[in-house]
Amino acid sequence: MRSAIDDRFVAIVRDLNSDGRGVVEAPDGQVLFITGAWPGEEVEVKRRRQGKVATAELISVIKPSTSRCVPVCDYHQQGSCGGCPWMFIDYAAQLQQKQIRLAKAVERINPKLPEFAVIEAGQTLGYRNRAQLKTDGVKLGYVAQGSHEIADVVHCPVLNKATQAQLSTLRRSLPKRDWRTSKNRPWTTIDIDDERGTPLVNQRQVFRQGNSGQNDQLRNWLSNRLATLSRPDSVFELFCGSGNLTEIIAEQMDVPIIAIEGDEISLEALSARVLPNVQPTRVNLFSQLSISENMPESQLEIGVVLDPPRDGLKERDALKPWFMQAVWVAYVSCDLATWERDAIFLQGCGLHLDQVSGLDMFPQTPHIETLSVFKRQSR
Repeated sequence: MRSAIDDRFVAIVRDLNSDGRGVVEAPDGQVLFITGAWPGEEVEVKRRRQGKVATAELISVIKPSTSRCVPVCDYHQQGSCGGCPWMFIDYAAQLQQKQIRLAKAVERINPKLPEFAVIEAGQTLGYRNRAQLKTDGVKLGYVAQGSHEIADVVHCPVLNKATQAQLSTLRRSLPKRDWRTSKNRPWTTIDIDDERGTPLVNQRQVFRQGNSGQNDQLRNWLSNRLATLSRPDSVFELFCGSGNLTEIIAEQMDVPIIAIEGDEISLEALSARVLPNVQPTRVNLFSQLSISENMPESQLEIGVVLDPPRDGLKERDALKPWFMQAVWVAYVSCDLATWERDAIFLQGCGLHLDQVSGLDMFPQTPHIETLSVFKRQSR
Protein backbone atom coordinates (compact mmCIF):
# COMPACT_ATOMS: atom_id res chain seq x y z
CA MET A 1 0.00 0.00 0.00
CA ARG A 2 1.28 3.43 -0.90
CA SER A 3 2.11 5.78 1.94
CA ALA A 4 -0.10 8.81 2.41
CA ILE A 5 1.03 12.18 1.07
CA ASP A 6 -0.12 15.31 2.93
CA ASP A 7 -0.07 18.90 1.76
CA ARG A 8 -1.76 22.18 2.63
CA PHE A 9 -3.18 24.97 0.54
CA VAL A 10 -5.39 28.06 0.77
CA ALA A 11 -8.57 28.26 -1.29
CA ILE A 12 -11.90 30.06 -1.64
CA VAL A 13 -14.97 27.90 -0.99
CA ARG A 14 -16.83 28.13 -4.29
CA ASP A 15 -20.01 26.16 -3.51
CA LEU A 16 -21.61 23.46 -1.38
CA ASN A 17 -21.95 19.85 -2.54
CA SER A 18 -25.09 17.74 -2.22
CA ASP A 19 -24.37 16.75 1.38
CA GLY A 20 -23.64 20.31 2.49
CA ARG A 21 -19.84 20.29 2.54
CA GLY A 22 -17.77 23.12 1.10
CA VAL A 23 -16.32 22.72 -2.40
CA VAL A 24 -12.70 23.82 -2.87
CA GLU A 25 -10.13 23.40 -5.62
CA ALA A 26 -6.51 22.50 -4.91
CA PRO A 27 -3.70 24.26 -6.81
CA ASP A 28 -3.39 21.25 -9.14
CA GLY A 29 -7.11 21.45 -10.02
CA GLN A 30 -8.35 18.62 -7.83
CA VAL A 31 -11.83 19.30 -6.40
CA LEU A 32 -12.30 18.42 -2.74
CA PHE A 33 -15.08 18.63 -0.15
CA ILE A 34 -14.59 19.92 3.39
CA THR A 35 -16.83 19.97 6.44
CA GLY A 36 -17.38 23.25 8.30
CA ALA A 37 -16.82 25.70 5.43
CA TRP A 38 -19.22 28.07 3.69
CA PRO A 39 -19.34 29.60 0.19
CA GLY A 40 -17.12 32.67 -0.19
CA GLU A 41 -14.88 31.86 2.76
CA GLU A 42 -11.11 31.77 2.41
CA VAL A 43 -9.85 28.65 4.16
CA GLU A 44 -6.69 26.67 4.82
CA VAL A 45 -7.10 23.02 3.85
CA LYS A 46 -5.08 19.90 4.63
CA ARG A 47 -5.23 17.32 1.85
CA ARG A 48 -4.28 13.66 2.28
CA ARG A 49 -3.70 11.52 -0.80
CA GLN A 50 -3.23 7.77 -0.77
CA GLY A 51 -3.32 6.20 -4.20
CA LYS A 52 -6.43 7.44 -5.98
CA VAL A 53 -8.18 8.39 -2.75
CA ALA A 54 -8.00 11.98 -1.49
CA THR A 55 -9.59 13.53 1.59
CA ALA A 56 -9.59 17.08 2.87
CA GLU A 57 -9.78 18.65 6.31
CA LEU A 58 -10.46 22.25 7.30
CA ILE A 59 -7.47 23.61 9.21
CA SER A 60 -8.53 27.24 9.67
CA VAL A 61 -10.87 29.91 8.34
CA ILE A 62 -8.81 32.86 7.14
CA LYS A 63 -11.69 35.07 5.98
CA PRO A 64 -14.99 33.92 7.50
CA SER A 65 -18.44 34.46 6.04
CA THR A 66 -20.46 37.24 7.62
CA SER A 67 -23.09 34.54 8.26
CA ARG A 68 -20.76 32.48 10.44
CA CYS A 69 -21.83 32.27 14.10
CA VAL A 70 -20.83 30.49 17.30
CA PRO A 71 -22.60 27.10 17.52
CA VAL A 72 -24.84 26.71 20.55
CA CYS A 73 -23.81 23.05 20.86
CA ASP A 74 -20.59 22.21 22.70
CA TYR A 75 -20.26 18.90 20.84
CA HIS A 76 -20.42 20.69 17.49
CA GLN A 77 -17.71 23.09 18.62
CA GLN A 78 -15.54 20.17 19.74
CA GLY A 79 -16.12 18.33 16.46
CA SER A 80 -17.26 15.20 18.31
CA CYS A 81 -20.81 15.18 16.86
CA GLY A 82 -21.68 15.86 13.24
CA GLY A 83 -25.45 15.60 13.57
CA CYS A 84 -26.03 19.32 12.88
CA PRO A 85 -23.31 20.17 10.32
CA TRP A 86 -24.64 23.67 9.55
CA MET A 87 -24.91 24.92 13.13
CA PHE A 88 -21.95 27.27 12.55
CA ILE A 89 -24.03 29.35 10.08
CA ASP A 90 -26.99 31.62 10.86
CA TYR A 91 -30.43 30.41 9.86
CA ALA A 92 -31.09 32.99 7.12
CA ALA A 93 -27.98 31.82 5.25
CA GLN A 94 -28.98 28.18 5.68
CA LEU A 95 -32.36 28.89 4.09
CA GLN A 96 -30.76 30.80 1.25
CA GLN A 97 -28.50 27.87 0.36
CA LYS A 98 -31.43 25.44 0.45
CA GLN A 99 -33.35 27.76 -1.86
CA ILE A 100 -30.39 27.91 -4.26
CA ARG A 101 -29.92 24.16 -4.28
CA LEU A 102 -33.61 23.45 -4.91
CA ALA A 103 -33.80 26.15 -7.60
CA LYS A 104 -30.94 24.54 -9.53
CA ALA A 105 -32.75 21.19 -9.57
CA VAL A 106 -36.09 22.73 -10.55
CA GLU A 107 -34.45 24.72 -13.36
CA ARG A 108 -33.30 21.45 -14.92
CA ILE A 109 -36.85 20.01 -14.79
CA ASN A 110 -39.02 23.03 -15.67
CA PRO A 111 -37.18 26.31 -16.31
CA LYS A 112 -40.49 28.11 -16.87
CA LEU A 113 -41.80 27.46 -13.35
CA PRO A 114 -42.57 30.65 -11.38
CA GLU A 115 -40.50 31.59 -8.37
CA PHE A 116 -41.08 29.52 -5.26
CA ALA A 117 -40.01 29.59 -1.63
CA VAL A 118 -38.64 27.28 1.04
CA ILE A 119 -41.05 27.09 3.97
CA GLU A 120 -38.94 28.06 6.96
CA ALA A 121 -39.13 26.43 10.36
CA GLY A 122 -40.84 28.10 13.28
CA GLN A 123 -38.19 26.67 15.60
CA THR A 124 -34.56 26.22 14.62
CA LEU A 125 -33.68 24.54 17.94
CA GLY A 126 -35.66 22.34 20.33
CA TYR A 127 -37.80 20.88 17.54
CA ARG A 128 -36.90 17.19 17.35
CA ASN A 129 -39.75 14.99 18.55
CA ARG A 130 -37.77 11.77 18.15
CA ALA A 131 -34.18 10.61 17.73
CA GLN A 132 -32.07 7.49 17.51
CA LEU A 133 -29.30 7.33 20.08
CA LYS A 134 -26.31 4.98 20.15
CA THR A 135 -24.66 3.53 23.24
CA ASP A 136 -21.90 1.11 24.20
CA GLY A 137 -23.23 0.81 27.74
CA VAL A 138 -20.91 3.58 28.97
CA LYS A 139 -21.42 6.43 26.51
CA LEU A 140 -24.77 7.54 25.09
CA GLY A 141 -25.30 9.93 22.19
CA TYR A 142 -24.81 10.12 18.43
CA VAL A 143 -22.30 8.77 15.94
CA ALA A 144 -20.98 11.18 13.35
CA GLN A 145 -21.03 10.16 9.71
CA GLY A 146 -18.03 8.04 8.77
CA SER A 147 -17.13 7.44 12.42
CA HIS A 148 -17.53 4.67 14.98
CA GLU A 149 -16.98 6.99 17.94
CA ILE A 150 -19.98 7.84 20.11
CA ALA A 151 -20.30 11.49 21.13
CA ASP A 152 -21.32 11.24 24.79
CA VAL A 153 -24.18 13.75 24.74
CA VAL A 154 -25.65 15.17 27.95
CA HIS A 155 -27.77 17.88 26.34
CA CYS A 156 -28.83 18.13 22.68
CA PRO A 157 -30.04 21.60 21.57
CA VAL A 158 -32.28 20.26 18.77
CA LEU A 159 -34.27 17.85 20.98
CA ASN A 160 -37.57 19.15 22.30
CA LYS A 161 -38.30 19.15 26.05
CA ALA A 162 -39.86 15.68 26.08
CA THR A 163 -37.10 13.94 24.14
CA GLN A 164 -34.39 15.78 26.09
CA ALA A 165 -36.05 14.54 29.31
CA GLN A 166 -35.95 10.99 27.91
CA LEU A 167 -32.25 11.38 27.10
CA SER A 168 -31.57 12.58 30.64
CA THR A 169 -33.48 9.63 32.11
CA LEU A 170 -31.57 7.15 29.97
CA ARG A 171 -28.25 8.65 31.00
CA ARG A 172 -29.06 8.02 34.66
CA SER A 173 -29.03 4.28 33.95
CA LEU A 174 -25.39 4.35 32.75
CA PRO A 175 -23.25 2.33 32.91
CA LYS A 176 -25.55 -0.46 31.76
CA ARG A 177 -24.27 -3.97 31.08
CA ASP A 178 -27.17 -4.92 28.76
CA TRP A 179 -26.18 -2.14 26.34
CA ARG A 180 -22.56 -3.19 25.90
CA THR A 181 -21.18 -3.89 22.47
CA SER A 182 -20.23 -7.26 21.04
CA LYS A 183 -18.51 -8.68 17.96
CA ASN A 184 -21.80 -8.70 16.08
CA ARG A 185 -23.06 -5.39 17.45
CA PRO A 186 -20.87 -2.26 17.39
CA TRP A 187 -23.41 -0.40 19.54
CA THR A 188 -26.92 -0.58 20.93
CA THR A 189 -29.55 1.65 19.31
CA ILE A 190 -32.13 3.42 21.45
CA ASP A 191 -35.04 5.21 19.78
CA ILE A 192 -36.86 7.92 21.73
CA ASP A 193 -40.12 9.63 20.76
CA ASP A 194 -42.23 12.26 22.54
CA GLU A 195 -45.40 10.25 21.84
CA ARG A 196 -43.97 7.12 23.42
CA GLY A 197 -42.79 7.11 27.01
CA THR A 198 -40.78 3.91 26.69
CA PRO A 199 -37.68 3.92 24.47
CA LEU A 200 -37.17 1.15 21.90
CA VAL A 201 -33.91 -0.76 22.34
CA ASN A 202 -32.57 -2.37 19.15
CA GLN A 203 -36.04 -2.15 17.59
CA ARG A 204 -37.10 -0.32 14.46
CA GLN A 205 -39.77 2.28 15.11
CA VAL A 206 -42.62 3.15 12.75
CA PHE A 207 -41.76 6.17 10.61
CA ARG A 208 -42.85 9.58 11.83
CA GLN A 209 -41.68 13.02 10.74
CA GLY A 210 -39.12 14.26 13.24
CA ASN A 211 -40.37 17.85 13.40
CA SER A 212 -44.01 18.23 14.47
CA GLY A 213 -44.27 21.92 13.56
CA GLN A 214 -42.95 21.38 10.06
CA ASN A 215 -45.06 18.27 9.64
CA ASP A 216 -48.10 20.49 10.22
CA GLN A 217 -46.80 22.76 7.45
CA LEU A 218 -46.43 19.73 5.19
CA ARG A 219 -49.97 18.57 5.86
CA ASN A 220 -51.29 22.10 5.24
CA TRP A 221 -49.43 22.24 1.95
CA LEU A 222 -50.97 18.96 0.79
CA SER A 223 -54.45 20.00 1.90
CA ASN A 224 -54.20 23.27 -0.04
CA ARG A 225 -52.85 21.56 -3.15
CA LEU A 226 -55.48 18.81 -3.18
CA ALA A 227 -58.23 21.43 -2.89
CA THR A 228 -57.16 22.83 -6.28
CA LEU A 229 -56.75 19.52 -8.12
CA SER A 230 -59.36 17.67 -10.16
CA ARG A 231 -61.21 14.81 -8.50
CA PRO A 232 -60.04 11.51 -10.01
CA ASP A 233 -61.87 8.18 -9.89
CA SER A 234 -59.56 7.08 -7.06
CA VAL A 235 -56.37 8.12 -5.29
CA PHE A 236 -53.38 5.82 -4.93
CA GLU A 237 -51.20 6.79 -1.99
CA LEU A 238 -47.77 5.17 -2.22
CA PHE A 239 -45.63 4.77 0.91
CA CYS A 240 -48.59 5.75 3.11
CA GLY A 241 -46.93 4.71 6.38
CA SER A 242 -49.31 4.91 9.32
CA GLY A 243 -51.49 7.58 7.70
CA ASN A 244 -49.85 10.96 8.26
CA LEU A 245 -50.92 12.17 4.80
CA THR A 246 -53.74 9.66 4.29
CA GLU A 247 -55.83 11.63 6.75
CA ILE A 248 -55.45 14.77 4.65
CA ILE A 249 -56.33 12.94 1.43
CA ALA A 250 -59.47 11.49 3.05
CA GLU A 251 -60.55 14.97 4.14
CA GLN A 252 -60.12 16.47 0.67
CA MET A 253 -61.03 13.64 -1.71
CA ASP A 254 -64.40 11.88 -1.44
CA VAL A 255 -63.23 8.97 -3.63
CA PRO A 256 -61.71 5.54 -2.89
CA ILE A 257 -58.19 5.90 -1.48
CA ILE A 258 -55.83 2.94 -1.97
CA ALA A 259 -53.24 3.41 0.78
CA ILE A 260 -50.19 1.30 -0.08
CA GLU A 261 -47.33 0.39 2.25
CA GLY A 262 -44.93 -2.51 2.67
CA ASP A 263 -44.54 -2.30 6.44
CA GLU A 264 -47.14 -4.41 8.25
CA ILE A 265 -46.90 -2.52 11.56
CA SER A 266 -47.54 0.79 9.82
CA LEU A 267 -50.54 -0.64 7.99
CA GLU A 268 -51.97 -1.96 11.25
CA ALA A 269 -51.68 1.53 12.75
CA LEU A 270 -53.39 3.01 9.68
CA SER A 271 -56.22 0.45 9.79
CA ALA A 272 -56.85 1.28 13.45
CA ARG A 273 -57.62 4.88 12.47
CA VAL A 274 -60.63 3.76 10.37
CA LEU A 275 -60.39 6.66 7.92
CA PRO A 276 -63.30 7.04 5.47
CA ASN A 277 -62.89 5.54 1.97
CA VAL A 278 -59.38 4.29 2.81
CA GLN A 279 -58.32 0.81 1.76
CA PRO A 280 -54.99 -0.17 3.39
CA THR A 281 -53.06 -2.42 1.02
CA ARG A 282 -49.77 -4.18 1.62
CA VAL A 283 -47.30 -3.95 -1.26
CA ASN A 284 -43.52 -3.79 -1.04
CA LEU A 285 -42.92 -0.86 -3.37
CA PHE A 286 -39.21 -1.68 -3.52
CA SER A 287 -39.94 -5.12 -4.96
CA GLN A 288 -40.85 -5.62 -8.61
CA LEU A 289 -42.35 -9.03 -7.76
CA SER A 290 -44.53 -7.63 -4.97
CA ILE A 291 -45.75 -4.82 -7.23
CA SER A 292 -46.65 -7.22 -10.04
CA GLU A 293 -48.44 -9.64 -7.69
CA ASN A 294 -50.08 -7.35 -5.12
CA MET A 295 -50.60 -3.88 -6.59
CA PRO A 296 -54.32 -3.20 -7.25
CA GLU A 297 -55.06 -2.51 -10.90
CA SER A 298 -56.71 0.65 -12.14
CA GLN A 299 -58.25 1.16 -15.56
CA LEU A 300 -59.61 4.62 -14.70
CA GLU A 301 -58.06 8.01 -14.02
CA ILE A 302 -56.23 8.18 -10.71
CA GLY A 303 -54.45 10.72 -8.58
CA VAL A 304 -51.21 9.69 -6.88
CA VAL A 305 -49.78 10.94 -3.60
CA LEU A 306 -46.39 9.66 -2.49
CA ASP A 307 -43.93 10.34 0.32
CA PRO A 308 -41.18 7.73 -0.11
CA PRO A 309 -37.93 7.12 1.79
CA ARG A 310 -34.68 8.46 0.34
CA ASP A 311 -34.56 5.84 -2.42
CA GLY A 312 -37.69 7.36 -3.97
CA LEU A 313 -39.32 5.46 -6.85
CA LYS A 314 -36.72 2.74 -7.00
CA GLU A 315 -38.95 0.40 -9.05
CA ARG A 316 -40.02 2.99 -11.60
CA ASP A 317 -40.54 0.59 -14.50
CA ALA A 318 -42.79 -1.68 -12.45
CA LEU A 319 -44.89 1.28 -11.29
CA LYS A 320 -45.09 2.99 -14.68
CA PRO A 321 -48.59 1.67 -15.61
CA TRP A 322 -50.11 3.47 -12.62
CA PHE A 323 -48.35 6.74 -13.40
CA MET A 324 -49.56 6.47 -16.98
CA GLN A 325 -53.11 6.43 -15.53
CA ALA A 326 -52.47 9.42 -13.25
CA VAL A 327 -53.98 12.82 -14.02
CA TRP A 328 -51.86 14.37 -11.28
CA VAL A 329 -49.16 13.41 -8.78
CA ALA A 330 -48.41 15.09 -5.44
CA TYR A 331 -44.86 14.07 -4.58
CA VAL A 332 -43.21 14.73 -1.20
CA SER A 333 -39.50 13.91 -1.32
CA CYS A 334 -36.84 13.86 1.40
CA ASP A 335 -33.95 13.53 -1.07
CA LEU A 336 -33.41 16.11 -3.80
CA ALA A 337 -31.30 13.86 -6.03
CA THR A 338 -33.88 11.07 -6.17
CA TRP A 339 -36.67 13.65 -6.60
CA GLU A 340 -34.91 15.03 -9.69
CA ARG A 341 -34.41 11.55 -11.10
CA ASP A 342 -38.06 10.67 -10.47
CA ALA A 343 -39.25 13.99 -11.92
CA ILE A 344 -37.60 13.05 -15.21
CA PHE A 345 -39.40 9.70 -15.06
CA LEU A 346 -42.76 11.37 -14.38
CA GLN A 347 -42.27 13.70 -17.32
CA GLY A 348 -41.66 10.62 -19.45
CA CYS A 349 -45.11 9.43 -18.30
CA GLY A 350 -46.68 12.64 -19.62
CA LEU A 351 -46.78 14.41 -16.23
CA HIS A 352 -45.24 17.87 -16.05
CA LEU A 353 -43.98 19.77 -13.03
CA ASP A 354 -46.63 22.36 -12.22
CA GLN A 355 -45.87 23.51 -8.66
CA VAL A 356 -42.98 23.14 -6.22
CA SER A 357 -42.07 24.33 -2.73
CA GLY A 358 -39.25 23.55 -0.35
CA LEU A 359 -39.75 22.77 3.32
CA ASP A 360 -37.03 23.01 5.95
CA MET A 361 -37.78 19.95 8.07
CA PHE A 362 -34.40 19.90 9.86
CA PRO A 363 -32.75 23.28 10.53
CA GLN A 364 -28.98 23.17 11.18
CA THR A 365 -28.62 20.47 8.49
CA PRO A 366 -28.45 20.46 4.65
CA HIS A 367 -31.66 18.39 4.50
CA ILE A 368 -34.58 19.79 2.50
CA GLU A 369 -38.02 18.39 1.68
CA THR A 370 -39.29 18.94 -1.86
CA LEU A 371 -43.07 19.37 -2.17
CA SER A 372 -44.23 19.13 -5.78
CA VAL A 373 -47.26 18.66 -8.02
CA PHE A 374 -47.11 17.13 -11.49
CA LYS A 375 -50.08 17.41 -13.86
CA ARG A 376 -50.98 15.71 -17.10
CA GLN A 377 -51.33 18.39 -19.75
CA SER A 378 -53.18 16.33 -22.32
CA ARG A 379 -54.20 12.76 -23.06
